[in-house]
Amino acid sequence: MVHLYLGTFAREALLKAIARSRGWMETILSGKAASLNDIAFSEGLAERYVRRLAVLTFLSPKVIQAIADGAAPSGVTVSSLTLALPHAWADQ
Repeated sequence: MVHLYLGTFAREALLKAIARSRGWMETILSGKAASLNDIAFSEGLAERYVRRLAVLTFLSPKVIQAIADGAAPSGVTVSSLTLALPHAWADQ
């Protein structure tokens, strides 16, 4: 049986997106920005893009660890995570 796991480029892209989303949430929680719209404006990004990535803040630690270890399936992408992410960690 062949197991296909994330490559280095995909893993780094996912980890960067997760870190970015966590940074945005920290900016809001610290009061440096009032909303995701403020963050989008300050970074020159579309608000829709920022809102889409923001859900990555809530990935379960197990999913993040699997990505960091390169053990996540090869089909996992930023888009696949942001479009189909269950809210409960147990379901992730």
